[in-house]
Amino acid sequence: MTGMTATLYAEVTSTLAKAGRADLVEQLAACFPKETLTSSEAAALLGLSSANTVKNWLAGGYFPGAFQTRGGHWRFLRAEVEAVKARMADLRERNRRGDLAPPDADDDSTPPLL
Repeated sequence: MTGMTATLYAEVTSTLAKAGRADLVEQLAACFPKETLTSSEAAALLGLSSANTVKNWLAGGYFPGAFQTRGGHWRFLRAEVEAVKARMADLRERNRRGDLAPPDADDDSTPPLL
C-alpha cells in the first residue's frame, strides 16, 4: 500500500463506514486490492477450512480493520490476517514446547485465539 499504512487504511475505512459511506469504502478497497482479502481468502491464508470461522473471529475482535462493502461482503486487512497467522504459529510452537502458561492480565491486550 503505497503512501498509506495498514493502520491508517483501517482508520479511514472505519470512519467512512461509520459515516455511512460504504460506497467510498468500496472504492478505496478497489484501489488497494492486494491489501484486502475476502473472508474465503483470509480463511485460506490462515489454513482454515471455513470462511465462517473468520467471520466468527471477526465478532471476537480479531480483525478491527475489517469492513463491509456496499454489497455486504466482508473485507479483511491482509496485515491483520497475517498478524493472526503469526500469533497462531507462535501459540502452536509454544504448545509444542509445553510453554502455555496463562498470560498476566497486562501482558497482551489482543484477544486469545479460539
